[in-house]
Amino acid sequence: MMLCSSSMTRMWVAAVIESSIWVANCGLAHAHRVLSRLSGMLRRRLRARLDWPVVGEAIRRVRRPGPMVVIAVVYLIAASGIMIWRGISVSPDYILLLCVPVALLSGHVFGFLRDWIPFVAIFLGYEALRGIAPKLGIPPHVSDVAGIETAIFGGHVPSAVLQAATPGALGRVLAYGATVVYFCHFVFPFGVGLVLWLWNRTQFLRYTTALLGMSFLGFFIFLLLPTAPPWYAENAGVIHGVSKLLNTTLPSYISPYYHSLNPDPVAAFPSLHAAFPFMSYLALRPVYPRAAWIAAAWTLAVCFSVVYLGEHWAVDVFAGVLFAAACWFAVMRFLVPHVKALQTPDATAVPAAPRGTAAVA
Repeated sequence: MMLCSSSMTRMWVAAVIESSIWVANCGLAHAHRVLSRLSGMLRRRLRARLDWPVVGEAIRRVRRPGPMVVIAVVYLIAASGIMIWRGISVSPDYILLLCVPVALLSGHVFGFLRDWIPFVAIFLGYEALRGIAPKLGIPPHVSDVAGIETAIFGGHVPSAVLQAATPGALGRVLAYGATVVYFCHFVFPFGVGLVLWLWNRTQFLRYTTALLGMSFLGFFIFLLLPTAPPWYAENAGVIHGVSKLLNTTLPSYISPYYHSLNPDPVAAFPSLHAAFPFMSYLALRPVYPRAAWIAAAWTLAVCFSVVYLGEHWAVDVFAGVLFAAACWFAVMRFLVPHVKALQTPDATAVPAAPRGTAAVA
């Protein structure tokens, strides 16, 4: 009797479980049918309400050079600001990745990769070469450049004067502000490159050619004429009153690849920190005058920052500006007349502004 009762119980339990599964399956099937009907209704209503020609025209308007430049600049400022705020150095390899969404939005992602990957790869190669100079054992110029600096400025070192004039909280604010400017060393010229690529590809090619040429020529100068910055001279006891402020304000994380390149610590003369933004000004001036004024203001901010931080002498900054002007003149005078790609825009390039794409500085 007990066996019969337990058998009946198991049968009832099995029946209840099977019924529950059947009900659940029916419920899922019904829910699937309901959701399918709802999604179909939404798709039909969306098709009925959206004017696809209007949507296409809106996309075409966004992809014009003017709106794309605004989008690119706002995006790069926001992304770079977040990275610097999080303590991440904005190095060339990161900047290339940051620019990819802009290229996708422009509809010319393959053209972007064609133009930018060689540029960034060569630039990273240059940065890797910079680590060679310190290993050659050539003693850097310290006391002689300090003597030139003090002779020009009446016995004073501008870095020491600026740091002494801004003690306490003001000095901390300036130090962090100058560090942000300092670590936009790559952000600004690459941002200008992106603007030129969207606005005028021919000028972009001239700009990147001049930038790379100047960088490699600068490498040979650093190799043969290593020059120590003010903080180095302070540590050597040649001058006094200059602190290496970046020791307290540096980002905590740098791209692993870029960190392994070991940039040259005695490559102060000429200052490429000053040369890059000034060359950006020269490249923007003939095709985008309003942006050129921003580049000019940024050049002044960079010059102040690198001197204030003790990373460059004032003579390094002056030399960097003259170096950029000379390299830009050389490209425009000797390369542009003989290199077809620097004369005529590519038919597959991003559409340029109505001003014309063959503007020459």
